[in-house]
Parts: sequence; C-alpha cells; structure tokens
Amino acid sequence: MRILENRGKWFKANLHMHTTVSDGALEPRDAVAIYRSAGYDLVAITDHREESPLWEGDGFLVLPGVEWDTGDVEHQPVYHILGIGMKRETVDFYSGAPYEGAALGRGRAGIWVTTRGRSGMRRSEYHPHPQAVIDAIRAAGGIAILAHPAWSVMAAEEMMNLRGLAGAEIFNSISGQPWNPGRSESSSYWDQWGKKGIYVRAFANDDSHLYEGEHLKGFTMINAPELSEEAVMDALRRGNFYASCGPRFYGLELEEDSRLLKVECSEDVEAVAFYTNTPWGDRNYQKIRGGGTAAFRTSATDRFVRVELIDKEGRKAWSHAYPVGIYA
Repeated sequence: MRILENRGKWFKANLHMHTTVSDGALEPRDAVAIYRSAGYDLVAITDHREESPLWEGDGFLVLPGVEWDTGDVEHQPVYHILGIGMKRETVDFYSGAPYEGAALGRGRAGIWVTTRGRSGMRRSEYHPHPQAVIDAIRAAGGIAILAHPAWSVMAAEEMMNLRGLAGAEIFNSISGQPWNPGRSESSSYWDQWGKKGIYVRAFANDDSHLYEGEHLKGFTMINAPELSEEAVMDALRRGNFYASCGPRFYGLELEEDSRLLKVECSEDVEAVAFYTNTPWGDRNYQKIRGGGTAAFRTSATDRFVRVELIDKEGRKAWSHAYPVGIYA
C-alpha cells in the first residue's frame, strides 16, 4: 500500500510566515517575493489574529492563512494554531462570544484571565479553548495545524484530546537558536502521540518574522496534480505531503502482510532512521550513502512507524507517523 504517493507534481511550500500586518519585518508582497525567488511554489501568510486573503495566478499560490493563539501558561497551556485555506472569515475568538456552528459546551469553553500590568491597571483577556479554534477553522473551510509544540513547551497529553487537526509542526525554524532556545524540532512528540495511538501528520515551516536567516529553512513538500488552491488543499487533507529541511521523499510503501516499509528518497540522503514505539529493533538506523532506497520491517509490538531522512549536512526530512500491524 502506497502511503506517500508520487503520482502528481511536487510543490514546495512554507505555510507559516508573518508580515507587517502583525509582527513581521516585511510587507506581504516583499515577504512573498523572497520565497518565490527562492524556488518555492506556494506560501500561506499567517499573521497573528489577522486572516490573509487568497492570491492565485502567475505560477505562484498564496493560500489564505492566520495564526490564532490561546493560553497563558499559568491557567491554560499555550496553543498556537494555524488556519490554512479558509473560504471565509472565522470569528473573533477573543470576545468570549460563541460563533456560528460552535459546539462549545462546558468542555470547550474558554477562560477569562485577569492580569495586572506595570501601571497597576487590571486587564481581563479571554483565552478560547483550542478545540473551539480548530472547529471554527474547519467550519470556514480550512485546515488547522498545531504550531511549534516544543516552543510552546507542551506536554504531549495536552494535544491528545483535540480533534480535527490536520497535523503539527515537526520543525519550526525560528523556534531554534539564535532566535529562541533550541526548540526548532518537535519530533519526540510524534513518538509519544504514536505510542497512544494518535498518528499525527508532520509539517515543517519557517515561522518567518525577521527574514534574517530563519527563513528558507523548513518546508512542506506537497504532491498534487496541479498548483491550485483546490488541488493543494485536497492533498493536505489527504496527507500526501511530508516535512523537510533539505532531503526529499519520493515514496513510501507499506506491505501490510509482511510489515515491510519501503522508502524511496533523494540520493543526497546518507542515513535513514525508523522510529516506532518499541525501544529495541533491528536496523532502526541505516546508512545508505546515496542509494536512494531503504527498507524496514516493523515488529509485532509496533503500533506506528515514522521515518527520518538525514543528508550529509545533517539536514532532515520527516514523514508522518503511520499505524502498522493490527492498528493499521
């Protein structure tokens, strides 16, 4: 069974970036121009709490996007959630009011938090429940992506009850040094989630703000028949994409009867790492030195498998976590 298809065309995307509309250093058109000139095929502008429109045509695609945030660390965990590809505006999440189609109830209600500023003035701020954010993005026709769980210092279980996420950022460039402590990679969460039977899709993004070296590092490769909003969004919903900082996947095939996972990749890959919930294993790390293929047989105790490609410069690419064995 092919779990990563290679039938269409591959499109290079950055789905997390900021502009002067919120706290980015560049105007939207200037930020887009950087990615276009670097060979990307599409981006999403995801300014904080400000939804961007669709730009389509002339061989480049800019998907509608936004980054919603909630949580204050003390009273509620921090969640940053990207909305990509919405057909209409979502809502004002920060007024405390329910929105059209909301199924909040007690379990999805947000919280009001009162803080005191330096001047001594007290200020109340509403933090919506993360599930309400996800539901609203989906109701508006978009997909919801959990941003930088390592930067947010999430506990793995803080995501486990959320429903409807299209995936999470396994890599977020600006979360690393020197812009932040070294929390750019969040891959260990995939193992914690996979152990619990939650199979999360992986995105890699820059989260560009400064455009001073944190940009043009992480990207998501999407396999779609054409570069259009409809085709790209369909591929994202189906999971036909992977995350990377350099190496390329060309295909993944899982033989269910034999539990054999076959990997096709670019020839710059020097090693392939296979991750499962079983601590021990045979050939979990393989040096292939430009061979372009690798294979791994999962064990009877495995409930998921995911793959990392590593090139000679140490750059990685990440597959999603896939269920295997009786869990497939």
